[in-house]
Amino acid sequence: MQKDALATARRLFERDRRRAAEPHVLETLLRFGQGALSYALRSRIRILLLRAGELYREASPALARLGIDVDAWPAPPAGLFVVEERALFLRSRSPMTVAHEFGHALDCALGGGVYRSSIDPQVRALFAGAQTFVTPYGRNRRRRVLRRIAARVRRGQRLRLPWPRATRARLRHGDPGMHDYVEMLFEHEFGERLDLGKVVSI
Repeated sequence: MQKDALATARRLFERDRRRAAEPHVLETLLRFGQGALSYALRSRIRILLLRAGELYREASPALARLGIDVDAWPAPPAGLFVVEERALFLRSRSPMTVAHEFGHALDCALGGGVYRSSIDPQVRALFAGAQTFVTPYGRNRRRRVLRRIAARVRRGQRLRLPWPRATRARLRHGDPGMHDYVEMLFEHEFGERLDLGKVVSI
């Protein structure tokens, strides 16, 4: 199964053969499982790794056409998902960036070209009723809650951040409804039941 998932992950990079997949990026993607990777591939999601010094607008025709210069922002992003292109651009190869941006990609794929977390009444209701959040970042990002959770739940944070690790166990404890929703996505939308035995208590 891991071999199939690796082959599927590599195919997400195939549209630009000059930008080969890198082992540590593939390792992060494999944590999402074969189901999510196949779903992304069927949804025409693609991944491009920026070269050293390359600007986002040089890699993205949509950003260039629209005149959006994210590299001029005070804090340029480590990664970026461009909905129009269904393309994930990565400057950083850190697990957090890869998983975060792949979460955006899955959210877009689930919404058929728009972010499902923005239009799904169930996600909106879950967010509105939430008493706790996996991280303080999630509290202010209703539109991004699904992709944040989907990304972090699958791989857990490993970097030192000013908040606790975002894990499936933490989500299950703090927001059981959203936890069940994310589990449903992986089982029913991506066709891969998660191993719940690996969810430890917080």
